[in-house]
Amino acid sequence: MGSITRTIRFHFVNILNLQIIICIAVLFLHLLISVAVIHLVTKEGRAGVNDIIVMCWMFIMFLVIFNPSLRYILSQGISRKRFFLAMSLNIALLAAILALLSTIFYIISLKVANVWMIYELIYRNQSIPGILVWEFAALLFLGVLGWFIRLVYYVSDLRTKLLVSILPFVLASLLILFNALADGAIGHAVWQFLKTVIGFSYTDPNPYIGMISMLVAAVILSGAIFLLLRRAQVKD
Repeated sequence: MGSITRTIRFHFVNILNLQIIICIAVLFLHLLISVAVIHLVTKEGRAGVNDIIVMCWMFIMFLVIFNPSLRYILSQGISRKRFFLAMSLNIALLAAILALLSTIFYIISLKVANVWMIYELIYRNQSIPGILVWEFAALLFLGVLGWFIRLVYYVSDLRTKLLVSILPFVLASLLILFNALADGAIGHAVWQFLKTVIGFSYTDPNPYIGMISMLVAAVILSGAIFLLLRRAQVKD
């Protein structure tokens, strides 16, 4: 347990604390800009989206911090299993911190500016508990997704990297083609599935269904990450 704690402390002291401070500064700047827009523009409307900032921040952060982390942690004699556990806890802790920050800035913006949140756009309510837990699940999923994508590229050779980069566009094109041939049946089925997993299958949209779906997706990706991490070689 001590090695996991040291690993978490290493990431927060050397990387994540600074990123949290920068994120707070960006959220504050966004709030100031939103206030200015509200006062300068006479037409009624929203002055931006708040939580897209922390979501992009979370995703990008775990796309880039894996390489130096793996090299340093393994050099300290910490096993890959403990590294995986520590990184997972890092993602969960950071997701909780950023979800709290995003919610706090949203509450402030309700008083001084008119700012959307993605949660509000989807579920059409301003429930603070709902926002907090949904944001946490979304940020956790995005952090795990960023780490997974980074690991896929990290363990792949050049040919596989090219294949992985091109494959999503090929699959999307095929999906559009087959959907047209099926008179939209595939697109309808995909939309019904998405409505179910984000909680739109009920009379009132349920954000907690969306939260559970994102947590399940994060767990599934974490299993794939653990398998990839076992074969990852240290690179310069």
